[in-house]
Amino acid sequence: MVAAAGCGKTETVARRIERVLVGSADDPFRVLALSYTVRAADEMRDRFQLMLGDHSRRVDTETIHEFAWSLLRQYGTRIGLPVEPEVLTRDEDRVELLDRWVTMSGRPPLENPRAVLSALDLARARGTDAPMVEEWRSALARAGAVDYQAMLDRAVELLGDEWVTRHFRGVYGHVVVDEAQNLTPSQYTLIASLIGPPPDPVIHVALVGDQRQSIVGFAGADPTLMNRFHRDYGGERVDLRTNYRSATSIINAGRSVSKALHADATSGETGVFAAQGSIELEVFPNESEEADFVAEWIARVLREGLPRNAIAPGEPAEVQPEDIAVLARAAASLLGVRDALRARAIVSATSSTEGDWVVSAAAKGLVEVIAYRSAPDHRSTRRHIAALCGLTAFGPKDLAEVLGEASDPDVAQLAELDKYQDVGSLVDGAARLTIDDPDWLGDLRQIEVAWESFLDQTDAPNRTFGNFRQHVARCQRGDPNDPGVQLLTIHKAQGRQFKAVIIVACNDGQLPDFRAVSADDIAAELRTFYVAISRASRCLLLTRSASRITRFGVRAVVPSPFLGLIEPS
Repeated sequence: MVAAAGCGKTETVARRIERVLVGSADDPFRVLALSYTVRAADEMRDRFQLMLGDHSRRVDTETIHEFAWSLLRQYGTRIGLPVEPEVLTRDEDRVELLDRWVTMSGRPPLENPRAVLSALDLARARGTDAPMVEEWRSALARAGAVDYQAMLDRAVELLGDEWVTRHFRGVYGHVVVDEAQNLTPSQYTLIASLIGPPPDPVIHVALVGDQRQSIVGFAGADPTLMNRFHRDYGGERVDLRTNYRSATSIINAGRSVSKALHADATSGETGVFAAQGSIELEVFPNESEEADFVAEWIARVLREGLPRNAIAPGEPAEVQPEDIAVLARAAASLLGVRDALRARAIVSATSSTEGDWVVSAAAKGLVEVIAYRSAPDHRSTRRHIAALCGLTAFGPKDLAEVLGEASDPDVAQLAELDKYQDVGSLVDGAARLTIDDPDWLGDLRQIEVAWESFLDQTDAPNRTFGNFRQHVARCQRGDPNDPGVQLLTIHKAQGRQFKAVIIVACNDGQLPDFRAVSADDIAAELRTFYVAISRASRCLLLTRSASRITRFGVRAVVPSPFLGLIEPS
């Protein structure tokens, strides 16, 4: 099932499951519903409970990794795993095992084991060859351990056991895979191992997704797998083309971006919708005025409701703060809006990923310095600091020496922070550095806000580097269930919907990110843009500033090329 944003995907899936379960009341089989993230699986479970009532008790809703792990915990001993396999989720644990394996093999230490593991993760996710793939699998097996990717690999191995396969094919009569555009080849293999080989699966299966919303290619996702499934199994393809969520102008914007993506499905092709919706584009001299306008726009909407021309006749105009989202490619771009909302006593909630919480090399280095001060012997932190410095290894030198040798002069300045013995002094010292990166000031403010909230929540004896590092990790993740206007990175917004969406920092270099240089990179950024605009159901506001403030003055910036794909309404 190819389902564009707002086309009733979850409703359709739930009704399909309900029909299957009601029609088989005397059959004990269960339905397995798989999704990409824990949050998506939880939301799907809640929707099924609401829509299916008692029938939802026959539906197991899990992430793909959760399903794989449940297989291993139940029957992993059949393939040589211990009763309770060790799960290696932290890089430092995986690096330690890899280093130990290499040493046992009588070889010299690896120059950058973290980079090796990243390459191994991607190769295993994509099902491609890479140096040391089999060695790493052997290292994990010898240790009686699994990492996230090994959960999938070993589950596939387990499903090669005829008894296990027969058992689970007896348990599950139907499998539904949500957000299938995010499947990796290794996840596809696991699903195929469960349902049976093509062209005639033993278990009925439905894949649901939208290739235009595949934005995790960095983790091995392959949006072509939905088409591969159709070719392999010859199933019926159903296109949900009618957008029941978004207004006409939002749908038209999605169509324009879809054409630029050369997508094979378009949304909203079946008529005119009662809600016209609105799309606005605003440009400001600087980021401060941009943030103030966005906050005032939100205050007005909360006070007066959505514009009458944006909603359908008879539709309520009132909105709650949670109905509004401010999105950006990087979390730092949301800071000004957050401060402007706070000045107006408007509650907001943030959520980002670890990778986009800060984006400048200096800020990433600062986070690693904090991690180093909390645990200097953690190999993963030492390796990451070395990589940020352009070095092959940390070596026997102290932190200041390593940072001082960084090829990036901004990172090299962090060496000055080694003299500070407590977190507060270190953060204050970072503010006095002269970093020449347009993202630094926003990133620094992000870390300062984390420190301020840490001070509020932690008594003096517990304000250690280790505790602050854990606090930073929580800040990086955020909580998508917190009340208030939602301030989200676009990747965190996937799968969610809002009546009004504001996309800020629509400048070239920010959206798309300046690191996107190849055609594939730009296409991935455009899919990210599509995800952003398709979160809105009634109002879409796109903003940008004509300049950005840096440590060395004001720099002019140019608009995102993606803005040319959308016409204001």
